[in-house]
Amino acid sequence: MAGGGAAPSMKMSDVFLLIGMSIILGGVIMHVWTTPTSLDGDTPTLENGASMMKGDTLTFEINPTNASMITITVENEDGETVVEEAWSKAEGENFEYVFEADVGGFYTFEVTFDSGEGEAYVDVNRTSMIDFVAYPIGIACIAFGVYKRTMESDEVMDAELEG
Repeated sequence: MAGGGAAPSMKMSDVFLLIGMSIILGGVIMHVWTTPTSLDGDTPTLENGASMMKGDTLTFEINPTNASMITITVENEDGETVVEEAWSKAEGENFEYVFEADVGGFYTFEVTFDSGEGEAYVDVNRTSMIDFVAYPIGIACIAFGVYKRTMESDEVMDAELEG
């Protein structure tokens, strides 16, 4: 310890409980903490990418705040344009576009407000539940930590002070 004292070592059960709770909390944050991106005259384009397997989908939710011309472009990892769609939407005319991957690979997508402004939200929906693998791992760590805690004895240590 910084003050020159000594601290007992952390119990293995506490370590597994802490690790398990951290993994579960990280998984929840990974799935819940998403926000739409505002696109306007200063930043009219949203560019990003996702590694997808066959059957995975990209869902584009577009919410224009005024009359807008919107283009969505999806390219595969070879740089070939797979989809290029354009829409003209009125103020408040929200819509959703879904792209499904025919083959696995890395896909880059671009949402562009050619005119107007609004918000774009992109969600990757996977056919395999690989995004949820953190939860069973976290639960297993917590279960092992609880098991180890029941196996450990809570003996009180008596100390003799010399003086």
